[in-house]
Amino acid sequence: MIIKRTIKRATARVPLAQEALKRAWMEARRLGERSAFALSGPPDPATTLLLASSGRSGSTWLGDMLAATPGVQQIFEPLDPRNSAAYRQLINWPPDLPSSAFKRHYLHPHAQAPAWRTFWADVLQGRVRTYLTDYARTSFFPSRFLVKTIRANMMLGFIDQQFHSPIILLARHPGAVLNSMFHRVRAPWPADVQDILAQEALVEDHLRPWLSQIEGVKTGFEALAVWWAVENRVAFSQLAGRSHYLIFYEHLALQPQAEINRLLRWLGVAANAVPTPLLHRYSRMTSVRQRTAGEQDVMQRLTAWQRELSAEERRLALTWAERLQIPWYGPEPLPHRESGPRSRA
Repeated sequence: MIIKRTIKRATARVPLAQEALKRAWMEARRLGERSAFALSGPPDPATTLLLASSGRSGSTWLGDMLAATPGVQQIFEPLDPRNSAAYRQLINWPPDLPSSAFKRHYLHPHAQAPAWRTFWADVLQGRVRTYLTDYARTSFFPSRFLVKTIRANMMLGFIDQQFHSPIILLARHPGAVLNSMFHRVRAPWPADVQDILAQEALVEDHLRPWLSQIEGVKTGFEALAVWWAVENRVAFSQLAGRSHYLIFYEHLALQPQAEINRLLRWLGVAANAVPTPLLHRYSRMTSVRQRTAGEQDVMQRLTAWQRELSAEERRLALTWAERLQIPWYGPEPLPHRESGPRSRA
């Protein structure tokens, strides 16, 4: 970390030099990985762990915990538009749209989409890499990858159908997610329901009964509420009858050791493989105060959205989750269901 900070300070005023040094730093740190796969080739996509969630759901925290297990190299947000020209082209990402924008693509599980299949094969085999995806070097000689992404909820059935990668779906209460996206950031995440309505297959497969209500959305907050409901409805629907692990942020926050050990057993990893400090550190994306909060503050953190959202915002968050028939949450902060593995039908 000291070397990284020194490089950043030394090149801060020379953007081209900074990018070149970042690339050199990333490639140097991949030497062990390259040698590990030199003879056997890149890992089979079926061995790559895929951690998917909505944004602001705790996936960075969970990803860091899973990446601390032996032999796992995390690939951080390869679908961030800053990390892949191929992804920008596939999703038709406007050049002036910020990377935080709530723009997601839908794929039917049985879609004939060779370009998307090629892209996902590259992602799962570790070929979509930048300084950002490799910001945290978690294994010098990895045996498998962990892909952590907040932009794949509406493609999970397609990925399972094509590659059978172990899928971990992380969910968090929509009130907490929307509070974080809209109020706890410098600027609210941009969201537009037109990006939903423009996807004909998505509308026909999942949203036709609620089309008029979606068309009537006027505010940025409600657009975010719709997007949360849509991408989680699709994830829930596509993974029904498919092997995956559903884990709830609230359970993980309240009982991190027990929850992570259950997940590790499903992955075939020894219990207690995650260092204890990581269990209580929370995400590196949160504030220092939040990361160092004591266990007695967990419920206050889980219920903060109830105090910080207006009554109308709470109503919108819960209305859209209920309207699109997502069965996980209600007015209370804790989910209705338990975390755990879901089996293939």
